[in-house]
Amino acid sequence: MAEMDERTQAAAKKAAEGIATTMPKVNPKTGQLPDLFTGKFGVFEVLIDDPVYGEELRAIKAALEAGNTALADDLWNRSKWGRLDSDAQQAYLMRLENSDLYKERLKSWMIGIKRALLQRGLKADDKTLEDYYIRGIDDLTIIDELTSGITAKGAAGEAADALSDLRTTARNNGFSLEKDFAGQVDGWLQRISRGESVEDFKRLIRAQAKLGLPEKVGTLLDEGLDLANVFQPYRTRMANLLELTPDAISLDDPLLRSAYAQDKEMSLYDFQRAVRKDPRWQYTDNAREDVSNVALSVLRDFGFQG
Repeated sequence: MAEMDERTQAAAKKAAEGIATTMPKVNPKTGQLPDLFTGKFGVFEVLIDDPVYGEELRAIKAALEAGNTALADDLWNRSKWGRLDSDAQQAYLMRLENSDLYKERLKSWMIGIKRALLQRGLKADDKTLEDYYIRGIDDLTIIDELTSGITAKGAAGEAADALSDLRTTARNNGFSLEKDFAGQVDGWLQRISRGESVEDFKRLIRAQAKLGLPEKVGTLLDEGLDLANVFQPYRTRMANLLELTPDAISLDDPLLRSAYAQDKEMSLYDFQRAVRKDPRWQYTDNAREDVSNVALSVLRDFGFQG
């Protein structure tokens, strides 16, 4: 066991001597270490007291001064600064120098990213955007992060357009988007802003609308029609007879829904007869006129009218 200890100690001593030969030596004339920050460590001096990166870089410097390059390399690879790409490092250094070049590049980048955000209905203040810039975060990642904050309540730009489209589809299928899909709308808008098609979510609304309806109606909805399109001829005829606007007749109206049975749809003539049997029809001018015409006809038949 003692022999093993001696071998271990000898190997460790030899390894230490090998490392020592690679370490920088104190200049006997100046009493100072040579510049430890050449090469990849060349930026340390201007960052050594930086509030964001300084602490980690001081630890790397201490490891170098202690002759532990392996530790220095490990700390570098794990440091926030070491993980930045070269563009982000350059941008940060230019900001520290308060250079005109930094300001010019930042301004140019902000113009572009703000235009991209506006198109999608996204917003971020200048401070937040500058932080993204100096961290080297790419535009797509920025948009993706900000997209997570999109809601129906504050939708703008493309999100607002999508919201309007979804509302129309919901209304045309007998739904209220905010009430019937309340837990899903924000997520839909965020996914649309990330590149998914609004048509995918309109199909989800139609799929909900076709539940319980005849197969033929479901097939029409699958083809991209809305219930308002499918029932339009019957809705218009019913509105005329009941002296209402078509929009005043709900797509859930049982009489309207009766136009389509499981086996076939009703003819407009038969549907018109069904509307006239509905209690609502008797209170219309159409009904009163029909009654008057019938009464007049009876009187004529009995010779009381010329």
